[in-house]
Amino acid sequence: MSIEEIYSMIRKLGGVEPSIFENFYQEILAAPLNLTAITARGDFFLKHILDSIYIFNLRQIEFKRMVDIGSGGGFPGIPIAAVYPEREIYLVESISKKCRFLESCALKLSLRNLHILNCRAEHIDKYNDSVFDLITSRGVGSVRDILHATLHIAAKNTVWLMYKGERAEQEVAQASDIMKKRGIKSEIIRIEEPITRTYLFLRYS
Repeated sequence: MSIEEIYSMIRKLGGVEPSIFENFYQEILAAPLNLTAITARGDFFLKHILDSIYIFNLRQIEFKRMVDIGSGGGFPGIPIAAVYPEREIYLVESISKKCRFLESCALKLSLRNLHILNCRAEHIDKYNDSVFDLITSRGVGSVRDILHATLHIAAKNTVWLMYKGERAEQEVAQASDIMKKRGIKSEIIRIEEPITRTYLFLRYS
């Protein structure tokens, strides 16, 4: 898929201009941290930017407050914040240096809806209005681990969106006891084009 085709898909999602992602790409390249091994421009846009937001092109996901667990270099949180500037997006990252990078990106990209939390998911204050209707994770933790870490910030209408690989079904099976106890059901969406990804949704039944 060409950069122009990726741009076209980005515009369809939220009307956001791709220039914000060009600026984000430059911030990633200039960062004094090892945030990604994917630095070629085309691969970055395909495997990071498009991967972060492609599921929103496939499914209508309703949310007002989202939290991304283990944000690292800002995927998928920053692309989602750019596409949905009217939604509140929280990025949870336990490493302070990465948090400073994320805060810098929020400022330089003028993402006023982006909030950075320097803590582990388990330590988000559940008594401080910290309940989210969308919880995402990409490349961090098993299904079981993510559920353990986030059940206290979920409500009955919360949806989990986990960016997984080919082992998604195995991870769901390993978390089946928690899911059964809590009444949580799973939905797996596997795509091969234009990227290879398994999107896993969890919802209360």
